[in-house]
Amino acid sequence: MTVKATNKRAVKQKLFPVFTSLALMATSMQPTFAAIEIDETDFGPSYETMVVDTIVGKPLQLVNAVAGTAAYIVSLPFSLIGGNADQAQQKLFVEPWDAMGRCLGCTVAEDNYYKSQVIDNNTVRIVVDQPSEILINTNDYVVVTP
Repeated sequence: MTVKATNKRAVKQKLFPVFTSLALMATSMQPTFAAIEIDETDFGPSYETMVVDTIVGKPLQLVNAVAGTAAYIVSLPFSLIGGNADQAQQKLFVEPWDAMGRCLGCTVAEDNYYKSQVIDNNTVRIVVDQPSEILINTNDYVVVTP
């Protein structure tokens, strides 16, 4: 082996950790760039997301919900023996069917926002400091003490 080849190898061995650390630093900084303010005029599903959700998303969610229901029924005896039937029901049955109820083309955050805007006569909404708020269901027994 020549001296030149040995020097190249030594340089590669020294530069590899430097480039690896730079790459790790760059990937770890991505979440900080993601924390930007949401433009409320663009909030909500777009035409494209609604079309894709209609053609691809909802049929796949339906298949997932039916498969989850079948898996829950098959796993029920085993989950009863294991004592985790409630967890199996939540993950395999409830969550897939709840996902079917999400608004068309919406993300989970958008769906939660739209559902929070629905008027409920049994709920009192107290805005504390934008965007914080307190929701009190008037069907519950509420005691406020000074």
